[in-house]
Amino acid sequence: MKKRNKLVRYFLAALAVSFVVTLAGANSNVQAAATKKTKITLWTGLTGVYEKDLQQITNGFNKSQSKYHVVLTSQGTYDKMNQKVMAAAKSNNLPVLGMALYTSLPDYQHNGFIQNLNPLYKSMSKKSVNDIYTSFREGSKVNGSYYSVPLSKSVRVLYYNKDILKKYNLSVPKTWKQMRADGKILKQHQIYAYGFDQSFQMEWEGMLHAAGVTPISGKKIAVNTKPSIKAANFVLNMVKDGTAKSAGSNVYWTQSFVNGQSAFYIGSSAAVASIKEAAKKSFNWGAAVVPSYQGKSGTEVAGNDLVLFKGASKAEKTGAYKYLKYLIKPSVTAKWAEATGYVPVSKKAVKSKSYQKFLKENPYDQAAVASLPDSFSQKAFVGFNQYYTDSNTAFDSMLNKKTPAKKALDNLAKQTKTTLAGN
Repeated sequence: MKKRNKLVRYFLAALAVSFVVTLAGANSNVQAAATKKTKITLWTGLTGVYEKDLQQITNGFNKSQSKYHVVLTSQGTYDKMNQKVMAAAKSNNLPVLGMALYTSLPDYQHNGFIQNLNPLYKSMSKKSVNDIYTSFREGSKVNGSYYSVPLSKSVRVLYYNKDILKKYNLSVPKTWKQMRADGKILKQHQIYAYGFDQSFQMEWEGMLHAAGVTPISGKKIAVNTKPSIKAANFVLNMVKDGTAKSAGSNVYWTQSFVNGQSAFYIGSSAAVASIKEAAKKSFNWGAAVVPSYQGKSGTEVAGNDLVLFKGASKAEKTGAYKYLKYLIKPSVTAKWAEATGYVPVSKKAVKSKSYQKFLKENPYDQAAVASLPDSFSQKAFVGFNQYYTDSNTAFDSMLNKKTPAKKALDNLAKQTKTTLAGN
């Protein structure tokens, strides 16, 4: 009997070991299946709700297929991310994908950091590619070739105080001249017509675009041509006569606008959320397209794109392509725009039932969409970041040191010539 019990215990022990081994093998197989997914790393400059919103959209992609898994890592800010990209490029430790300002593309391409995306665009139908707004497509190119996919895009819009307009019998200005004329009326009541952020550089660039001037094109420098100086003086004269005001050290004019210090404020379409947050319930405001200049309109695009870094394996590249194409699907780019306040990157997304419903519920966002046909991306070049630093200094000098526009822009032209020669 004892011998029999020993045999039973031995059999049960052997069975248990067999079960454990089998279970371990099964778990191993499950883990192996899970690890078969190719990991696609993506560095972002997003934090807070924006980071969460992109994660949610990325989760949708990860669940939509079985071969790839995109992992987001926030670098905190775009400046920090750019610094990390530079360091990672030197050590050959770049991620697969990353966010980049479209103005950084020429520098990235020149240094060999990013891969040409013409194959990605060629894999899409011509109709799908053309459905992306022209300004976004052009901003994704370097020397005629694609190097990025647009993601978070905004434009400049005109915000206006409805109560001020009603009180002084004014209308939303269609032209810069009208806004300046309104300023003469409002000045008598200690109200500025035009309030702007720390600099009016982007508005100046919009005025140049309307006048048919490209600040830098190849080796041609037009920042100090007569039309360029005239456009700068248009705004500076408003500042001098007290009809326009810079946010100065506050950086953004948002709070001053909701406090009723100006009738109009030209800023990013992404500022809608900030105005809503800062405004009291009694504040009555609206948004419209930026006034025309010399008979034409122009609003500059801002925001970030996604790039494919060098060093990605064939599998990572294939997965990255799938993810990038997923992000610009009309339904996905519309969802991203609805969540963040950016604009959809394609016409089909704007026309979708979902986004049209969003616009009805969020009328302030309609101005940005209405501005898209006249939007443009600044023509970037190798050394653009240095040019942008120098141009910021030039506009700061005009506003805070009272440097004449011609002198400041002549100096900017000289600095830009040096930058282009160095590159």
